[in-house]
Amino acid sequence: MSAKTFSRAAAGGTRANLKQLRRMRAPLVLQLPAPPPRNHVALALAERSVSSAAGRHIRSQGAQRRADRVALQKAVRNAWND
Repeated sequence: MSAKTFSRAAAGGTRANLKQLRRMRAPLVLQLPAPPPRNHVALALAERSVSSAAGRHIRSQGAQRRADRVALQKAVRNAWND
């Protein structure tokens, strides 16, 4: 409807005109449904199962050798001090 028709309907205060105005008026606020509540634990589990890095990582040979060497040095130092 045109703006003139709307203003003419608003000028009269009869009940029929009010019903007509309600039908013509567009909603001012867009109502969106609320999103579902977030479950952070479920999201983390889902991401973990999808990724290929789930569980413990396998050490490379170099890192394993260094860890063994450091552990051996620590054991030798402790045995030397005792």
